[in-house]
Amino acid sequence: MSDTLEAIISTTSKTECREEVLYLPGNKSHFQMSLIFAESSSYTSYIFVNGHETIAREYINNNPSSKIKFFLTENSVADFLPIITKVIVFFGSVNQIAMSSLKKIVLTCLKTQTPLYEVPHGLFQSGQNLVDNSIFIDTNSYYDGIGQNLPSLTNLKLSWTGEEGFGYPRTALKHDYPPRVLPVFTLVTSNTNWFLYSLSDKRRFYKELFQYVESHDEEIFIWCPHPAELMPNTFSLAAMDFKPNNLLLYGLHNDIYFHGIEGTDDLIPYCEYAISTVTTCLLDYEIHSKRVNVFNCGGVKNLITEFKEVSSFYTAEEISRNAKIIESGMLKDFDPKQFDKLIGQSVSENSYSNYNYLSAFM
Repeated sequence: MSDTLEAIISTTSKTECREEVLYLPGNKSHFQMSLIFAESSSYTSYIFVNGHETIAREYINNNPSSKIKFFLTENSVADFLPIITKVIVFFGSVNQIAMSSLKKIVLTCLKTQTPLYEVPHGLFQSGQNLVDNSIFIDTNSYYDGIGQNLPSLTNLKLSWTGEEGFGYPRTALKHDYPPRVLPVFTLVTSNTNWFLYSLSDKRRFYKELFQYVESHDEEIFIWCPHPAELMPNTFSLAAMDFKPNNLLLYGLHNDIYFHGIEGTDDLIPYCEYAISTVTTCLLDYEIHSKRVNVFNCGGVKNLITEFKEVSSFYTAEEISRNAKIIESGMLKDFDPKQFDKLIGQSVSENSYSNYNYLSAFM
């Protein structure tokens, strides 16, 4: 792609009536889903890079005919917000937005009544399809729960699943993984930062995982923890000091890294089998027909019973390389036409939340 910018004379004499959609990703995973949505949508699409400019530029280098445009700064979003007709977010609660770098943009959308659509970012997610029996509620905790579904400031919530669901976005990439010459490895994916894992469950998971890995020292195990598991004061970060030598932390600056494979989603197609907690990664394992051992405990047992085919474990002895191929019963191919249909819905004026809910916490 040429670095030269080319100008032409604008002949537009009046404002054109067309849909202009803005995507507001909160993290890298959201950004990657935004790329899938925006590229396949029939609407004019913009993505606020929100710290992911390098990924955006690499994407355009690899896809020079892409129709997506990227806003590099919050000020750029502000300048073009008057023409934006729809905004897509990946979380909708007051606290999540107030703590994010998107708060001013979302606040402006609420104040100007620009329609906001919330799409899921996880397989099980409060505000979408997950409730728990919490008595003590802390929406920022790794230990205390949320209780009922989080209310959203958005106008409409969309779903991956169900009759009206638009499908899991990453199914659109299932044929994008060419053969690679890699060592045979077992993949470990975890999200023990989730409040559904009690302290005893967290200890149990690492105890049984480390025991299994140590007893299979002829195997290479690659570990991809959830980013929040590496935050200070988490049990998982403390457990890192005790991991076996053949359990390798993945990443460019960690124990092992393969060129061009950036993270968990891109490793899954190449693994031999897997050990995992209940996480969105299970859908990616299912896409690629992988055998997965899923950690089962009190907090997630009711979720696991919803899966069609699953091998679960509580002890190291129950982990097997011959585990069942995971079948969640929740995987649906991404349908860009259905996605466009859903975000094409008009929203009721009654669905606009008072922006004071958010402004009070900023």
